[in-house]
Amino acid sequence: MITYADSGTSSFRFLKQDTIGGLYYRTTETTYKVVDVDLDNKDLTHYLVKFSTVTDAGTQLEGQTRTIRFALSPLDNPSKTILTAKHDCDELTFDWQHYQTIKHGCCGSLDQIKYYDYQNKLLIEGDSKIMAASIPNQFTFYLAFQAEPSSDTTTIGTLNLSYSSSEAYHIKIKALHAASENCGPVVPILSLRSSSPKDTYNEGLKQYDLWSLEHSKSPRELNKLTIRVNFDCDPRLGVIDIPLIDGRPFGKSELNQVYWVNGRYKQ
Repeated sequence: MITYADSGTSSFRFLKQDTIGGLYYRTTETTYKVVDVDLDNKDLTHYLVKFSTVTDAGTQLEGQTRTIRFALSPLDNPSKTILTAKHDCDELTFDWQHYQTIKHGCCGSLDQIKYYDYQNKLLIEGDSKIMAASIPNQFTFYLAFQAEPSSDTTTIGTLNLSYSSSEAYHIKIKALHAASENCGPVVPILSLRSSSPKDTYNEGLKQYDLWSLEHSKSPRELNKLTIRVNFDCDPRLGVIDIPLIDGRPFGKSELNQVYWVNGRYKQ
């Protein structure tokens, strides 16, 4: 039997007080969790995660400032740390293919979600939610949308499509007019459309299972799929259909693209 012990510091203290934030305070917490993750395409393995979390908040403030640091170790060798990272976020959770950070929106803004691979490289980021599409027994890719506050009123936001940290496409969506106030903040309905009845969508997991493509071993083999971006809050923006041709948006190899709502495509 393996014997292992570790310890960390947890504390609470007041920082200051004023009429804006009320009582300001800081909490420091050390927690542990066992997770199942797949590192470097190896078999699913049990790991121990040590979290060190520092949170600054105020009794009259809506939001907070939080930093989460983690150290990941094999459960059968917990003294060996194999991955560490530090993120400014409110939540940090682990999935078998990636880990996720969430920064909660404050004062009407949207949650900001990011996925990282197990080399600490950013896979994808988006507002409110990220959707996954699984090619069973092969690979998974991700879809998300980001509204972009910008001095350029023609910019609506960016559709992000990611196969990996090294192959991620960003399609900036632009229009000749700003989005309607009914779209503030802009959150289109994203969907992935397939002509095959074999392909299904799991609402709970926010994941497409593309069984019709189960023999596709790389993104270059993906065809007959369309990403639909539906701005249902503004009929002037309407619906944008982005075909995947050999896995690439519009068949274009450029990772950064621009699409005008009136149908004019620009590289």
